[in-house]
Amino acid sequence: MGCRVFKNNACKITYAYKGASHKGIDMVGPGSTFDYIVAHSAGTVVGVEANCNRNTSKTGEKIYGNYVKIKHDNGMYTLYAHMKYGTVEVKVGDRVEKGQTLGYMGNTGYSFGAHVHFEVRNENDKYIDPTPYIDADLPVKEEPKPIVLTHKVGETVKINGVYASSTS
Repeated sequence: MGCRVFKNNACKITYAYKGASHKGIDMVGPGSTFDYIVAHSAGTVVGVEANCNRNTSKTGEKIYGNYVKIKHDNGMYTLYAHMKYGTVEVKVGDRVEKGQTLGYMGNTGYSFGAHVHFEVRNENDKYIDPTPYIDADLPVKEEPKPIVLTHKVGETVKINGVYASSTS
């Protein structure tokens, strides 16, 4: 399966999106291999943790460990979690391009083995299923279409069954 989240462009999903109980998908490289994590799409880094050097699965503390969160040009967000300690290559405010290396797969935070936890969020920062975007563009933000008036001032028009006209 093609995968825009890994440098080698291939992945295997090890844990699916489950809505409220699992807000992203967990992935490894084909054959359960490790890989560099890359930016899905161009955007600006809005969140980073780079200094987590522990795995918290034994304590149950549910944290991302080392992660990068990007706000994309269409207003959506992606998040890449559980990166290996010492490998995060970006900081908040950095502009990243599609395919730029962010870090390396790891086992930090609430994790049960090295992988990446990948999330996609909408413009309101609400979780959505990231599965359709593993190897596809995020939706393009549609600009509102201008209203084009086809009638002139003073003409009578029918709107919802009622005739109306204007003088200005």
